[in-house]
Amino acid sequence: MSASCGASSACPAPLPPQDGFGRHVNYPKDRFDDIPPGLDRRGAHRAPRTRLAKLASWLWGLLAVVVIVAVAAVAMQIINGAVSFSPSAEPETSETPAEAAPVEEAPAEVVPQLDPNVAVRVLNGTELAGVAGGTTTELAAAGWNVTETADAPTSDYATTTVSYNDPAQEAAALALVQSLGGGTAVLDPNVAAAGTIVVIVGLDLAG
Repeated sequence: MSASCGASSACPAPLPPQDGFGRHVNYPKDRFDDIPPGLDRRGAHRAPRTRLAKLASWLWGLLAVVVIVAVAAVAMQIINGAVSFSPSAEPETSETPAEAAPVEEAPAEVVPQLDPNVAVRVLNGTELAGVAGGTTTELAAAGWNVTETADAPTSDYATTTVSYNDPAQEAAALALVQSLGGGTAVLDPNVAAAGTIVVIVGLDLAG
């Protein structure tokens, strides 16, 4: 059917319907075969849009863009507030005051003191004769209790030593050094037995 068929021109009659075998079938006429005047118009076109309608469409599109941008900005503010990228402040730790190192007290100076109750052994540590006897006489005169005079196991002592057995005898050993006029006080339990002080006279005091 031609699209130019209008109200003023007659359209060709439609073909009769066909059955399933391609044969035309004539049906009896009913009320649907009568077309009211004015309904046979075809190819109608819409009227062109006005400038006001175009402007309204453009404004609606612009408004939609503004709303989307505003929503995105608010969402970014919320995200930045919830997740902070600034470095977190380190927790302050209270410094524990360092413990003061214990001050080591200097040992008290031992004052030499004569002890007449301590047993003193005098040994000659040289090859010279009479050294132990002469030393014994001097110490006895100074108030010391000399219990033995003999020769040392060896005779090669260059200096005089005063050996004591217990730290409590240090003051007496120092006093013996003063009485001898020389020598060195030494804590040596291997030489001095408990309760005794051993004086081994060397060449420094033998002359």
